[in-house]
Amino acid sequence: MKRSYVLYTTLCAVVVGVILCYVFVFSDEEIQRQVASTFEKIDIQTSHQTTSLPPVEAAQDDEDIDTTDALEQINQIDEVYYSDTIGAYLVLTEQAEFFEVSGNGTRVNSVLQLENTGQARLDDFIGLRMVEEDLVYAVTVSGTLITIEREEGRWVERPRKQIKGLVSEDRIFGLGYDRESNRLFMMNRLADTPDLELLYIEEREIEPEEPADNESEEATEPEENLEGTEEATEETTTENVSTSDDTSSETAVAEEETPENEQDVPEEEVEEKEPETEWMLDSRQALSADGMSASIQQKFERFEGVGLVERQGRIYVLDSEELVLYTVNPEEGTINGQMVTPRVYDSTGMFLQDNEIFAIVHPEVFDLDAFVSVD
Repeated sequence: MKRSYVLYTTLCAVVVGVILCYVFVFSDEEIQRQVASTFEKIDIQTSHQTTSLPPVEAAQDDEDIDTTDALEQINQIDEVYYSDTIGAYLVLTEQAEFFEVSGNGTRVNSVLQLENTGQARLDDFIGLRMVEEDLVYAVTVSGTLITIEREEGRWVERPRKQIKGLVSEDRIFGLGYDRESNRLFMMNRLADTPDLELLYIEEREIEPEEPADNESEEATEPEENLEGTEEATEETTTENVSTSDDTSSETAVAEEETPENEQDVPEEEVEEKEPETEWMLDSRQALSADGMSASIQQKFERFEGVGLVERQGRIYVLDSEELVLYTVNPEEGTINGQMVTPRVYDSTGMFLQDNEIFAIVHPEVFDLDAFVSVD
């Protein structure tokens, strides 16, 4: 009897606890959104990591690299971006290779060789950014924007576009994304000056030119006026030929409707075709360094920026030669710096993971030990 009492009491307490937990916790709309977002990320990460892929091609020198481990083929890292959405690292190498690596750093999920031959050979990459779970942008030192999209489980490269509005004096680096204005942005250090800027880049539709249509419309207007004059003259001269006039007018209307119907087909095709776009410089925001200490100000005069990461509304840029981490406040247009430890000396880039900034210290081979925490 006592055991039954304890059992039923325990079950009743569990049921009441579950009900109260749902009422006071999971009924909150914000918590429900967070839970849904978590499950959505799990689904996205699963879809990226379970995609069947062909084996990575073996390296040229089989004696130096173990071809059974695809990670060892990721060498000479140029840019790294960690995506919390898909739970994976995105890596660009100096050989213009793009890799998606699992979050634990043990498996290559996908690989893409970017076109890097001929006169359009790619320069050094200076920025990498995932905008959506299936859309990635990268930029080179010459201002070439590379678009990489995930299509049917594979990463593919789209046509490249040159960012318009940059000048030869610009020394651009880094790549970020402003979700509110749907714009990309980069850092810029004007040549031979201590000035630092935020450059905002916007994608705009290219408006098609239609000179032929305008000429045809101008040519048809006097013809229509002439026909109207002739019809008015015929109506004033005689009324006996009204029947023949009606017949001829119906024939003219039929003839006019035919080309209009024929023109509907190309118009529909034009509507279905995606509009062409171009990336253009939208604005320049100068950054004030008035609040820096004298020691940091001296180092800032020799500033050579590495990387660009965003965290809690701030932008962080590293100068690994002077061992200074700079913080940019875009809203106030200010920049300030603080010293960091020598372990990030000679870093080649930065990325953000789990709200922590990492510097790429040893880019020879992909290894989590090559990523050192900055702060």
